[in-house]
Amino acid sequence: MPSLQLPGNIPVMSVKDCFDLAISGANAEAARGYNRYVTEFLSYGANLRELFEIADENPGAPLLNAHAAALHMAFEGAEGWDFAAPYLKRMRDHANSANDREQLFCAAAGAWALKDFAGALTFLDELTVRWPADLCAIKWGQYHAFNLGDHAALLRFGQRAAIVHEGAPYAHGMIAFALEQNHRLREAEQEGLHAAEIAIDDAWAHHAVAHVMVTEGRAKEGARWLDHCAHTWEKKGTFIRDHNWWHAALFRLALGKHDEALAIYDARLWGEWPEFPQEQIGAVSMLWRLELRGADVGNRWAPVVEQARLRAGEHLLPFHDLHYIYALARAGNDGEAEQFLASMRRHADQLDGDAGLIWGGVCVPAAECLVDFIAGNYDSTAAKLVPVLPKLQKIGGSHAQRHVFVETYESCVTAEDEPVTLLR
Repeated sequence: MPSLQLPGNIPVMSVKDCFDLAISGANAEAARGYNRYVTEFLSYGANLRELFEIADENPGAPLLNAHAAALHMAFEGAEGWDFAAPYLKRMRDHANSANDREQLFCAAAGAWALKDFAGALTFLDELTVRWPADLCAIKWGQYHAFNLGDHAALLRFGQRAAIVHEGAPYAHGMIAFALEQNHRLREAEQEGLHAAEIAIDDAWAHHAVAHVMVTEGRAKEGARWLDHCAHTWEKKGTFIRDHNWWHAALFRLALGKHDEALAIYDARLWGEWPEFPQEQIGAVSMLWRLELRGADVGNRWAPVVEQARLRAGEHLLPFHDLHYIYALARAGNDGEAEQFLASMRRHADQLDGDAGLIWGGVCVPAAECLVDFIAGNYDSTAAKLVPVLPKLQKIGGSHAQRHVFVETYESCVTAEDEPVTLLR
C-alpha cells in the first residue's frame, strides 16, 4: 500500500477512493466505507450515518472527518455545528497529512464552520476545477451555490460533472437541476429523463424534471411523473422524500385538489423528523400555500410553530428564517414575531460584505412584509414586496420555493380587509 512522505519524513497511509483519488491517513476498509458514503450521498440514500463511525475509527484521516463535519452542518440547525465540532478538530489536527485536494475540502469545511458559506463555495470551486473527478465535492459545491442563490455557480459545478462523469449514475440529475435553475428548461428535462434512465432511483433527477413541469404549468403531467417515481423514494433519506412529496402536493394545489394536498401533508410532509429544519420549512411552506388558496388546515400549525420557535436566534440561512418568522407571525403570540425580526436585524447589522447586504437588504425587508401580511396590512405588504421580489434569489431556495412570495403579493392585491385568522 503506498504512502506519502511529508515534511519531517512522517509516513502517512494513502488509499484511493472510487474516483481514483487519494485518501490520506486511511486504510483500505476506511476507503471502502467512504465509497459507500459517496454512493449514499449522491443518491440521497438513508445510510449516511455510517460515515460518522468510519471517521471515528480513522481520526488521522482529515478528509473523512471533514466530510463527517459537513454532513452534520448540512442538518442546517445549530445542533449540527455542535455535532460537527469533534470532526472539525480532528480535521484540523491532521491537516498537515492532507494532500492538496483534501486541504481544499478541509478549507471549505472550515469556512462553513465559521458560517462563511461563500468562502466554502470558493474553496470547492477551486477544488473541482482542479479535480473534476471528485463528484462528491461537486455535489457539495452545488449545495452551497443553491443556498447562496448563485445559479451561475450551480451550473458551473454541473458542467464539471459532465466533463468526467458522462453516463455515471446521479451525475445527470445534478446537471439537470442546475440547467433548470438557469432557465434552460428543455435541456434540463432531457438531462433529468436521461438520469432516470441511467439510475431509476435518481430522486434528484425526478425533482429536476418536476421543477420543469412546475415552471411550465404542467401540473397534471407533473403529478403523474412524481407518482410514477415515488416508489423509489422509500429507501431514500428524509430530505428528498419529504421534498419530492412536497412537489407532489404542490401539483395537487395547482390542480385545485386541496384535500389531496392535505392528505400528502399528513402522510408525508410532517411528523417523521419534526426537529429537521428542512421538514420544518417544507411544512411552513405548504401550510402557507394552502391557506393562500383558502384551505382550512385545522390545527396543523401548532406543532410546526413549536419547532420554529426553537430556531429563533440561529440565523443560519435567510431562506429558513423567513419561513420561521412566518410561522411565528401566524401563531399570533404577542410580540413573538417582532422579537424574531429584531434579532434578524441585529444579526444583519453584524455582517459585512455580501452576507450583510443579503440579510439587511433582502431578508429583513421580506420578513417585515410577512409580519405585515399576517397582521392584515395588505397594502403595506404589497408596497414593500415590490422592491424585494426581484432580489429574492439571493436568499437561496429554488424558483418554485420562492414563488410563495409572489403568491403572497398577489393575494394582497386582491385581498379583502379581513386579516388572517390567527392561532391562539
